[in-house]
Amino acid sequence: MTSLMQSPEFAESAWPAMLSLYADSRIPSLCLSLQEEFDADIPLLLVLVLADRNGITCAPEAFERFLADAALWRETVVRPLRAVRQAMKQVCATDAETALREDIKRTELQAEKLHVARLTKALPADTGGIHALADVYLAKCHLSPERRAASLSLFNDAWAQQAAAPTLTTQHHH
Repeated sequence: MTSLMQSPEFAESAWPAMLSLYADSRIPSLCLSLQEEFDADIPLLLVLVLADRNGITCAPEAFERFLADAALWRETVVRPLRAVRQAMKQVCATDAETALREDIKRTELQAEKLHVARLTKALPADTGGIHALADVYLAKCHLSPERRAASLSLFNDAWAQQAAAPTLTTQHHH
């Protein structure tokens, strides 16, 4: 078994690819829906979609360990930051409080970026392993086969459109 750590281009390109994907107006609402309705870990899902697009497979046991490690980071770091940010939305009354919430939002985004870096380095690639890693993950999130297919089709369509679009020389960060 090899690790994607041996593929630095995959690790380095994952976060920028995900940010570009969000430029497609359909993607943010899909991701929010999957996160809220099915408790999907969106950075994990997008890494798996990218892995699938790159033909990466994974042995079942190694994939289960990978998912458990991903859940630990999400539960320990990302989810608490998100909970604080969301709770503050209802109570921020001053500019200083709103600025603090924005700082937490930036920290949450940085935690997700680190999550992606950890995921891309830890995903165990193995020939002859599980194909369609994103589909397997979404099934674990209890999406119906139809909802999984529709979601993955939308991701793939957005990535295909992104690949066909001319490259922009400037990036906008929100």
